[in-house]
Amino acid sequence: MLSKKLKLISLLAVPAALTYGAAVSAEEMVMIPQGSFTPFFLKKDSGSSNAANKVKVDAFWMDAAPVTNREFRAFVSQHPDWHPTNIKKIFSDSHYLDHWKSTQDATDTTNLDTQNPDAPVVNVSWFAATAYCEAQDKRLPSTDEWEYTLNDNDRDKENLQKQIIRWYSVPNRAPLAIKNQPANGFGVFDMAGLIWEWTADFNSYMAPPDSRNSGDKTLFCGSGSLSASNLDDYAAFMRYSYRESLKGNFTGKSLGFRCAKDIK
Repeated sequence: MLSKKLKLISLLAVPAALTYGAAVSAEEMVMIPQGSFTPFFLKKDSGSSNAANKVKVDAFWMDAAPVTNREFRAFVSQHPDWHPTNIKKIFSDSHYLDHWKSTQDATDTTNLDTQNPDAPVVNVSWFAATAYCEAQDKRLPSTDEWEYTLNDNDRDKENLQKQIIRWYSVPNRAPLAIKNQPANGFGVFDMAGLIWEWTADFNSYMAPPDSRNSGDKTLFCGSGSLSASNLDDYAAFMRYSYRESLKGNFTGKSLGFRCAKDIK
């Protein structure tokens, strides 16, 4: 069960000698320090209707870059249940790994996406992303963790928003290779302008229609936000709206992921 595996992740230890912002290796993880930020909107179960409240985020590990085709291909080779020809329909839609050159042999991964192995893997469902992270003794980041990392302690916030909106307006036809742009202040690459990314609780911030009709105005709805922290932050509105449009088995040609890990 996915939930049981996620509980086991919290038992993992992290070497104490590593410092915040220091990657374990060039392709692995960065330690994000604890801190707080003002999210665009609070979670449904936050117990508050004031989106201007800061949210505390405990220290955690974050992948320095999104998971690549090369890395996901290795996972599929070791876990053939997640091969495009084997994956159960409940775990993904029909476009799973559409961009890969797939063979009918589930044990043959030699012909899977040989064109751009260092680009982020896309066309993966939440279930597939979760399974990959669990196989690495990791997990998907929470939305608060992801947004906190993107927020980067408000460093260069205005230019970051402009970069995101430019990408929303004219997205890449296909994801480019990772790490073509400088890392942010935390040492994390490609948080903006490359792909959309799954989070563990991707649909925990917006209201279902029955909640809105019953008068619960503390929740965020797709047509607008009644208590967002910054109504001018169009980039954040797009991210939260996009996440809420997803279901766990959905895939997208610009939708990938990276993993996180608890510090205990």
